Amino acid sequence: MVTTRGDDAAGGTAAERLTVNALARTRSALTGTIFAMSVLAYLGDHETGLGQAVVTVVGTGVVIFFAEAYAGLLSSSLAAAHRLGAGAVRHELRTCSAAAAPGLLAGLALLAADLAGLDVQVGIDVALWLGVGSLTVCSVVASRVAGRGIAVQVALVVASVVVGGVIIVLKAALH
Repeated sequence: MVTTRGDDAAGGTAAERLTVNALARTRSALTGTIFAMSVLAYLGDHETGLGQAVVTVVGTGVVIFFAEAYAGLLSSSLAAAHRLGAGAVRHELRTCSAAAAPGLLAGLALLAADLAGLDVQVGIDVALWLGVGSLTVCSVVASRVAGRGIAVQVALVVASVVVGGVIIVLKAALH
């Protein structure tokens, strides 16, 4: 079954629609995580206060949500033979909300690190490693939902750790 994002009226079984929806949400979460980690890496190279760091990473999560929602709604409306209904719009917004979650969680991690008495830069490092964990979890979820074998699941986990590690290494090289 081939569907476009947000097209839950495309037919197929309930399990197929659930799989497509889960993969779309996981994709949004992966996108949000990579952007949040990139912003954290940038912030790690600059002297920044807690407030500025939290607002920047959370704000980026919100912007990524709007970008994903706009792109999804635009592509769905261009692919549809008819006007998108309210249900399709709500579906796309729910799916894309996963893109904002990593930025919001990174902001919470920075606040928690501050409450624990850690420096902002240490909080950024903690949030970056949580991002690696998020990439890994998303890879596991996506590969399982897609029914991939254990070798593919392991390869995707390794790829996620490498992507996250590269972001952290680049941050360290810049700082």
